[in-house]
Amino acid sequence: MAQLDELLDSDEEKPDLDKPASGDGDSGKLDRPSDNKAVARCMTAWRYAYNKKRAELDEDESQYPAERAACQAYLRAMPPLTGHKNISEFIACVTYAVIIKAIWPRDAEQYLAAAKVALGAIYHQPKPPDEKPKREGRPPKSSTPGGK
Repeated sequence: MAQLDELLDSDEEKPDLDKPASGDGDSGKLDRPSDNKAVARCMTAWRYAYNKKRAELDEDESQYPAERAACQAYLRAMPPLTGHKNISEFIACVTYAVIIKAIWPRDAEQYLAAAKVALGAIYHQPKPPDEKPKREGRPPKSSTPGGK
């Protein structure tokens, strides 16, 4: 996880992230993590917790407590698994966390499985009732001949 600290604090020349990663114009809409508000929120929580805990540590101490606090803050900042949009953003946060090594891939599997269950629950919710109330009781007598 030390790589994440280096990634965030690096002064190296950064690639041009305003350009799409591929030639397809539609795929370049959300190329930067900051373009996704949920991922940006998680990263803000990560940085805040990391910097706060790191400031409490001595220079020669391990950064592990800061990394652990940061990862916990990242997870707490993720959107709840309610509604299609939140679930999609949750998946984006998990995916980005794996990429930057903020969470372990084996943990990500559990989070993504939870998102899968939540998506399944959304798709299997009962349909809302029709706006027109259904008639109750017996159908009216027919006006055809012989309809008694």
